[in-house]
Amino acid sequence: MTERRPLVEQVCGELRQGGAVAVVGPTGFGKSAVLDAVCTQWQAAGDPVVRLSSAPADADVAYAPLVDLFTACPAEVSGELSDHQRRAIDWVLRRVTGPEPDTTTLRVTVLSCLQTWGRRARPLLAADEVHWWGPASLDVFGFAARRIRGSVSLLAALRPDGPSPHDVLGGGAVEIGIPTLGPEESAAVARSLGIPLRTAGRIHTATGGNPRLVSDIAAGLARAGTPATALDTRPLAPFARKAIRAWLADLAEPVRRVLLLAALAADPSVATVRRAGGPPADAALAAAEAAGLVRVVGGAVAFPAPVVREGVVAEAGDEAVRRAHHVLAGASAGPADRAWHEASAWAAAEIPPALVEALAAAAVGAREGGDRVRAAELGLLAGERAGGARPDLLVAAARDAEAAGRFDLAWTALERIGRTRAGPAARARARIAVIDAAGRGAALLEGVAVQALVDAGAGDEPALVSAAHLRLAWSAHLNRGFCAEALAHARDAVEWAERAGDPAARAAAMTLTARIEQGRGAVEHTATLRLALAPGSAGAAPRVTADPRRAAACFALLDDRTAEAGRLFDELRPVVAGSGGPADLLWLLDGSVQVHAARGEGRAAREEAGRLLDLARTLGASPGPPWYAAATAELAGGELEQALAYAELGLAASEEEADVLVAAHCLHLSGLTRLLLRDTVGALADLLRVRDLVRELAIADPALIRYDADLAEALVAAGDPAAGARQVAGARRRAEELGRRGVLASLDRAEALCRTAAGQFGPAEELLLRALDTFDHLGYPLERGRVLLAHSAVERRRRRPARARELQASAEAVFRAAGAPLWGAARSERSGASSWLAGLTDAEKRIAELVADGYGNRDIAAARYVSVKTVEAVLTRIYRKLGVRSRVQLVALARKDERRPDR
Repeated sequence: MTERRPLVEQVCGELRQGGAVAVVGPTGFGKSAVLDAVCTQWQAAGDPVVRLSSAPADADVAYAPLVDLFTACPAEVSGELSDHQRRAIDWVLRRVTGPEPDTTTLRVTVLSCLQTWGRRARPLLAADEVHWWGPASLDVFGFAARRIRGSVSLLAALRPDGPSPHDVLGGGAVEIGIPTLGPEESAAVARSLGIPLRTAGRIHTATGGNPRLVSDIAAGLARAGTPATALDTRPLAPFARKAIRAWLADLAEPVRRVLLLAALAADPSVATVRRAGGPPADAALAAAEAAGLVRVVGGAVAFPAPVVREGVVAEAGDEAVRRAHHVLAGASAGPADRAWHEASAWAAAEIPPALVEALAAAAVGAREGGDRVRAAELGLLAGERAGGARPDLLVAAARDAEAAGRFDLAWTALERIGRTRAGPAARARARIAVIDAAGRGAALLEGVAVQALVDAGAGDEPALVSAAHLRLAWSAHLNRGFCAEALAHARDAVEWAERAGDPAARAAAMTLTARIEQGRGAVEHTATLRLALAPGSAGAAPRVTADPRRAAACFALLDDRTAEAGRLFDELRPVVAGSGGPADLLWLLDGSVQVHAARGEGRAAREEAGRLLDLARTLGASPGPPWYAAATAELAGGELEQALAYAELGLAASEEEADVLVAAHCLHLSGLTRLLLRDTVGALADLLRVRDLVRELAIADPALIRYDADLAEALVAAGDPAAGARQVAGARRRAEELGRRGVLASLDRAEALCRTAAGQFGPAEELLLRALDTFDHLGYPLERGRVLLAHSAVERRRRRPARARELQASAEAVFRAAGAPLWGAARSERSGASSWLAGLTDAEKRIAELVADGYGNRDIAAARYVSVKTVEAVLTRIYRKLGVRSRVQLVALARKDERRPDR
């Protein structure tokens, strides 16, 4: 329940103040869990709690919730009631027989009971599963609820399709909607059960963040026996079957029938469902939408939790599914959809050959229309229905799946090809598609790459052999200490591409060769890249992934040529939009984040990082690089604590996928963030691990992972300036050999701190001025701000407080202009730091400051990239911690602090 703690605190705060709260959310959103947590807190405070629970069997039981109330009512309370009222209680509890008390008597009895109890304590009545209450129970309880506000606290968990908060709790009740879990919250649930982050992303996408489904699926995977791997492709619906079955049981048969049609429809539009479902379709869709199972938007029927769609199909049974496909075939508007439904309704052994050809043609049409996911699905169905006679359809499906970034579909195609008589070349092509669809997780598929090379050799196709060598080079490049092996495979890929007469494949292989050479510090990498970029090579590349301009943009960033990198990214944008796939878009967004962050454009970096994370989750792509990009963006324009959280997620994901290179990058950001948060011990531990990984990976270029200056600064902060100076000296030699200007400027800053520790203030100032000039020339404002902070620290050591304050103010102006969080850490060093913010977390401080500056909740939500409800929950915590009750009081507290004499 930790991911719901802010919500629980908000509910408790509202109960203490207002007395009546309705927690509203669709099935599976964790309403009962919120009630459990609130009741636990209430009891911990010494106040009584009464849970009013119901079940489907109670729907026809008169006054079922009153049984819980009267059973829990203390004897001293009931003793103060009249004999007439006690007899009514005895009748509800079936202690006596006889005629049912009239409604007025029961109303007054419940009211008197609660009023009497409220004079002795502050009881909390928590009503769950209220949609199973009968009309009589709602009437009696609602009568009392409208009249006891202030003496008894009322809490109810309600569904959108159930009774209204007014009916249950009376007018004026605070209504709090339960949001879905965010991606990080879903990841936290899954990780607590040992589920890899890539699989956690799949779970979040499949469930739409529905808390019940997230929990059930993660727990089911954990219990499954076989450990879930980062590239796990098991279907998730079976692990959510119990919850889905229970939700469907609440629906009438006509609703379930229409829901099945919507789940199976190739075109899940309202018009299609109407044609297939007939007149009852609209009412059935409305009922399913009220239950939170579907959403009707813009004429389309969508499942907020896609796994529910799979569950609906699984629960229907094979015969019902076949019948539904027959109906949908007749209701389909286009030939492709009609072929899909007709083929799905036939058994594989019975399907007419013409229908297989229709599916194949539909796959081609989807491919040409840019819908590679649909093309892959059509190709898989066509290949399956062809009974193994058409492995070419499955190979095409695998390549479509790879282009769409769908590893699960590509893997399915490879498995089905294994059951056919496909030749070695077809198998090699399918294996290569699977490797490419795995993204950074390709390091886990080395066996697949090795077999692809074997198949390619047996197929006697030099271009395929080159492609297999290229994938083996990538796999080795991502793994620990395999640079020599990676370089050998890359050069073999160049040779086989030349034999095949394939300029695009040769350019791609030479590009990777240049990247590996660059990491090893080999100066010839520039000549290799120049050959890859020779006229005709880039234009010949069939895919953006093979375009040498990708590597050129990366090299430009390494060489601190951000303007050139930005230009190359801009050149590739229309290529990605035209012929690129999701993997190309992931790369483009990642590069855009790095460019914006380097330029100090924090807001733009965070916006791009948000799009990158969303796309990666939708695709089920490797989460390590997107989390790393998000951490980079947070450092440039967000919060240090959030940057650290993202870096830790990126590290965990990369370690799960054996991607040591990205893991080292994430460790560097983690160490840097801890350094800025004044966590010297943690920063040193992270940065020393980076040093070990860099050595194991044989990385000689200090620009690839720019950790040296930060490690030196951490060593100085830990009291070992001599070790810091040695780290600077070693890195400086390599940076000077390769002409890495940005790295040299960072080392100047670090060396200045080392010299300051030794009392060498003059040389330290010269180094800082040189670093300031370099970063100013390169256009790195945040690095320039860090130099100003270091200079301020030097001036404080020299006992020049006025100059130190002037430099610090300049640094803060730089960070503020970029929207970066670093100035917040710097501000904490000021003697007059805001005392009114004491006790708040960094995130809470930032929101409190925005409130004090006059921002409304919606503006704060937009600025912090969170929901308005999250802002409201954080404000509730802030008010409690600061001892204020409103926004006005918080602003007054801030103004009072500003007027302090020492400010």
